[in-house]
Amino acid sequence: MRGIKQGLIPAATIVLLLLGSCDWLSGILGGEIDPYEPNDSIAEAYPIELGQRYTAYISENDADFFSFRPAHGADTFDAVEISVTDVGPDLRIGLALYDNRGNRFTQRTVSTKGADLTFILRTPGLPTGHNYYIRFSGTWGHDYEVDGIGDYRGEGPYTFRVRNLNENDAFAPNHTIDTAYTINLGQSYNGVLVSTSEADFFSFTPTSESMTLTVTDTGSDLYLGAAWYGPDKGYLGKHTFGTSGQIGDITLTGLTAGETNYLRISGTDGWSGWNVGGSFDHRSRGPYTFSLAD
Repeated sequence: MRGIKQGLIPAATIVLLLLGSCDWLSGILGGEIDPYEPNDSIAEAYPIELGQRYTAYISENDADFFSFRPAHGADTFDAVEISVTDVGPDLRIGLALYDNRGNRFTQRTVSTKGADLTFILRTPGLPTGHNYYIRFSGTWGHDYEVDGIGDYRGEGPYTFRVRNLNENDAFAPNHTIDTAYTINLGQSYNGVLVSTSEADFFSFTPTSESMTLTVTDTGSDLYLGAAWYGPDKGYLGKHTFGTSGQIGDITLTGLTAGETNYLRISGTDGWSGWNVGGSFDHRSRGPYTFSLAD
């Protein structure tokens, strides 16, 4: 719906519309004025600023689209929070997310009228000129079909905000072997896998063909997996902890002393048969603390 989203406007009221303020007229019309309309499709999506709060209105048979771009670059990961608050008492808010090509990849709703909704998008950033799109609508409060069964149910105002949570570590972007972060032997480092899709790479110069990776802390949901590579960036070996939150030592073998070697850390499902970058990899996430030494 566009502009004034409820009721017919009598001629006398049109005169008042020309003279009065939007807030005052909203009360007279018994409806709501949504300043972001028309935004009923991806093509009409209203661009928003991260960290700002926006108040809009869902009317009958209405859906609102907004576009945003995460603050972090395309070469790193972060968590982006979408929070919806101050939802009208007759509205169960539904949220759907679309990628830059307009493909929907997730949706959420609440079961209670007037309830808040929070969703965390864990993702790499986007190239310049690319956007994500959010669609808000009223639903019937459980599994619903966007633009179909269970959608367009309920009307009312809502307030939302999109913001980066800045959860990534100081080593990012280090998600490829070519962008590996250089570490010193014997020094402790605190990293974090923000997304299950993420892997962190580190470069180091060993003093012998065998080094010990000591993991002193991990998040309770993280099955830490390590893989290591030689100076030619060729694969040498791998190991994963079989328990989430596990700590301990992993022996890296086959290294080339005095030259740059590489370490890859990711979240697995804990199975020893995992494949680096393949099956049973990219299954968990969380913080970790480690060091490398003889």
